[in-house]
Amino acid sequence: MDVCEANRRAWNKEAVNRNYWTLMVSEERINAAKKGKPGIWVTPFKNVPLSWIENLKGKAVLLACAGGGQQTPVLAAFGCKVTTIDISDEQIEQDKKALERYGLEANLVRGNVLEMPFEDKSFDAVIMPQAMNFIEDIGLLYNQVHRILKEGGCFIFGTANPVIYTFDEKVQEHRLRMKYTIPFSHTRSFSQKDLEKRLQDNDTLEFSHTLESIIGGLTKAGFVIDGYYSDECGSSLTDSFVCDSHMAFKATRSKA
Repeated sequence: MDVCEANRRAWNKEAVNRNYWTLMVSEERINAAKKGKPGIWVTPFKNVPLSWIENLKGKAVLLACAGGGQQTPVLAAFGCKVTTIDISDEQIEQDKKALERYGLEANLVRGNVLEMPFEDKSFDAVIMPQAMNFIEDIGLLYNQVHRILKEGGCFIFGTANPVIYTFDEKVQEHRLRMKYTIPFSHTRSFSQKDLEKRLQDNDTLEFSHTLESIIGGLTKAGFVIDGYYSDECGSSLTDSFVCDSHMAFKATRSKA
């Protein structure tokens, strides 16, 4: 099964349907970025701490799976040399529209983050907003990010807490019922019938991963974790049960 192609179609659909992650950033955020306050987010609600990104002005920054007219124009307005790679045609188009609207520039690439077409050690930072759960093998992702980062470069990303994937999504808006084991995967945890329907409806294929693969995988790939915070998911039921539904990490590529 081609997970990347399935998620390309799914995110094209999400962009047309105006998913939260596809809405163009406001002029107020652009103006704030120009004044030195680039408010970007890699989890649903909280902004990335300014201390994580304030030294990136004038630096080469790759935004991975970050189309949608949000992080790209903000960091471009801040003064970063931005490249954005996204598998979704519609998300890239949304970035293009935002850049044109605000008179900004960035390099936009439609591509797969597991096969990044960039030279070794070519970026000072890689920032990935809330896309880890659409990638089946995050070990491959970590290796790619490590390869293209300069020594001492940072990797900032958001991901869901694996535990939220234990709940039955069909009834989650009304009650919490634990149904799945971790690691969850739409390709393995769903019945064949439910999986086929999901593919026919062009819905996303998601993967919970485990804390070992998320955190241990980072250190195994050659990163040192030097920043963390958690965030809510926006569902009152889920947030009442799990106070850190989403997690954000800052990791630095070791110089060794």
